[in-house]
Amino acid sequence: MICVMTSKWVGDAISKDGIYPVWIALRQYPWLSPFTYHDKGETGADVMKSLDELVVIDDKEMSPGALAALLTKYDFNGFPVIRGTHLVGFATREKIQEVLGTLSSDDLSRNSRKCSFSRQEHVLPDDDGIDFSASLEETILQLRKDVPQELVVNMFQKLNLRQILFTQSGNLTGMATKADIVSLLTSHFQHTGALAEQSQNPP
Repeated sequence: MICVMTSKWVGDAISKDGIYPVWIALRQYPWLSPFTYHDKGETGADVMKSLDELVVIDDKEMSPGALAALLTKYDFNGFPVIRGTHLVGFATREKIQEVLGTLSSDDLSRNSRKCSFSRQEHVLPDDDGIDFSASLEETILQLRKDVPQELVVNMFQKLNLRQILFTQSGNLTGMATKADIVSLLTSHFQHTGALAEQSQNPP
């Protein structure tokens, strides 16, 4: 125990970050340091993934089978739902799976039936559309991409968010996740993610 504490004190003395933040960075754990972050003029656009980089759900365009295949292919906690570029909402994996679980095998195999996520309008006839509006988050934080980057980081730190969507006049322009912010805050560590990579790719 004395050796462990001595190692910690030495690590804290030679690094302003301390041994625990360094270890977290090496393992790439999804933990956000509570320290006050100041940007150097960067904005939300510099940390977000743009719309063309995101995996999204097209409202009233995907069949239940295609939606189930999307969940199999990607392990994300949720997906932005758009119509064109207009943001409909954010659907969580868990709630999508709940709705899919209520469908028959016939519904899942019929490509003519489409998934409708819109709460306020249902333009598809009942025979053609399946209501997935219950899978949308009740509230999702939206910002403009030109807000200061430190505001984005501060919101993730204080509100314990998983994601923030960036919109302009109702249109989705991008999204930042907690993982993006963790990567930003640990980018100054020389060997960030080194141990995580080793565990994912054993010799």
